[in-house]
Amino acid sequence: MTEERRKTRYARGQERRDALVDAAIGVIGTRGLERVSFRSVADAAGFPPSTTSYFFGSVGELIDAAITRIAENVTAKVAALLDVAHTGGLTRDDLADAIMDLVSLLSSPADDDSLVQFEAYLAVRRRPELADSVHRIMRMIEEAAEAALGAFGIAEPQLPARHFLALIDGYTLHEIARPTPGGNRAELKDALLRALDSYVPRA
Repeated sequence: MTEERRKTRYARGQERRDALVDAAIGVIGTRGLERVSFRSVADAAGFPPSTTSYFFGSVGELIDAAITRIAENVTAKVAALLDVAHTGGLTRDDLADAIMDLVSLLSSPADDDSLVQFEAYLAVRRRPELADSVHRIMRMIEEAAEAALGAFGIAEPQLPARHFLALIDGYTLHEIARPTPGGNRAELKDALLRALDSYVPRA
């Protein structure tokens, strides 16, 4: 096999693996983490059932890859938020919007990332092997919120960041359980701004 053919074959294999991970995220988001199987993911990706077992040694490995993909997506959002935070160009509204956009289903109702994130949170008690991946996501989000609040002038942002994220998680869970027309983004933003004002009173 020539080097060019080897590279092409590797690229196609990587594309298939990526498609399977995306399909796993979709299955978790629509059917729940416990419904992930090699067959359900292969079907969702439009591949033969044997394809999944070719790339993954177990369903747990596949689930971990899906959660890792969510962590990578969070990383991209974190980088964008920190770029803005470091310029000092964050307004109160910008800050609330940016932190909501990190994790809230209210930002992108069609996005499976938040659903998978909360599925994974709940699954950790039953599947402790997921803890490292889930904790990595949580820490990324916490660090981003801390950095943004610090850039906004809050000297000790660790506790305020946790308050912000607890508010967002609570509203997101309520939206998952009881969707509302248009979502509750405006209400959540109001709550975040009130919390922010308790740490940085407006002049």
